[in-house]
Amino acid sequence: MSTTASSSAPDYSSREKQRRRLLLLVAVIVLIAAGLGILWWLLRGQYWIETNDAYVTGNITPVDSLSAGTVKQVRVENTEYVHAGQILAALQGSQTRLAMEQAGAHLAATVRQVRQDFARVQALQQSVQAQLAERQKLKMDLNRYQQSLPSGAVSRIRIENTQNEITAAAAQVAAIQAKLRGARAIVAGTTVSDNPLVQQAATAFEKADINWQRRLIRAPISGYIAQRSAYPGLKVAAGQHLFSVVPLNDLWVVANIKETAMRHVRPGQAVQLTSYYYGHQVRYHGTVLGLLPGAGSAFSILPPENATGNYIHIVERVPVRIAIPARELAEHPLRPGLSMIAQLHWKPGQKHSVLQPLTTTPTQGYATTVYRTELLQAQQRAEVIIRQNS
Repeated sequence: MSTTASSSAPDYSSREKQRRRLLLLVAVIVLIAAGLGILWWLLRGQYWIETNDAYVTGNITPVDSLSAGTVKQVRVENTEYVHAGQILAALQGSQTRLAMEQAGAHLAATVRQVRQDFARVQALQQSVQAQLAERQKLKMDLNRYQQSLPSGAVSRIRIENTQNEITAAAAQVAAIQAKLRGARAIVAGTTVSDNPLVQQAATAFEKADINWQRRLIRAPISGYIAQRSAYPGLKVAAGQHLFSVVPLNDLWVVANIKETAMRHVRPGQAVQLTSYYYGHQVRYHGTVLGLLPGAGSAFSILPPENATGNYIHIVERVPVRIAIPARELAEHPLRPGLSMIAQLHWKPGQKHSVLQPLTTTPTQGYATTVYRTELLQAQQRAEVIIRQNS
């Protein structure tokens, strides 16, 4: 028995030593890891702000029906690329065509009526001249009659009748002159084409013409079609949404950063962006453009009212706009709504004010020339009607 007990003691001591060496090794590894972690935090980690509450966004341009009607034809489908001005759908144009033709007929009738007004002015002017000449003739006759009265060649009744005729002629001249002033009030200082009545009728025709032109629904900008809700036979009202056009060459990221880290965020800082779409193999090198002027809750439909009851503090997040380089975006295209991981790098001593954003308004995608020729074409057609009826 003693031999067995003595032989087992060295085995227990050996295992205890191995356990202690293992614990010591683990402790050393932990200390090294902690030291490296602290060193990493001091040299790099504390200067990075990371959030996975970030999303790709961009301009999603709605395409609405600008006039009422029934969809006759749909020419594009979702995911299809369209150019600015391309026809997306066509409405049945019978009603708008009839309205335009009615307005055109009214314009032609107005031009002819104004021509009559000009002619009436000329006729009244001639009538005034004729009445003045007649009154002058009567005055001369009265003068001769008065000179012949002593000789008895003319009776007194003849003189009285002539005087009455002069008075009637003067009244007739006054009446015609009043009519002339009324006629001149319609045409004075104008021609047929720029007469107010003609211009009013021309404006009504141009509105009807533009409404007829808008039976063709065009893409305001270039991009990809989404949210198609137009179908043949669908009756649409003015302002009804039919398509969305999404340009994928101008996207940016909105990262929602906790307010506790916002004191380090400034426009111009570098941001590393990683998309779940591509994974960590693809990195975008963004730039902070600006900070939205309020936390996310301030722009919600129902902003919080903390003074109405029990208050629970929640760390707010502030949206930050981050630009994506166009070259990187072209190499690895993104879509609005995709999730991103944003790692923002800041440096001590950065003095750029948060009140001086780097955001600028680009020209592409923020202006359209599709509707530029509508009024010009309508005016040209109105001028043709005016010229044909002048």
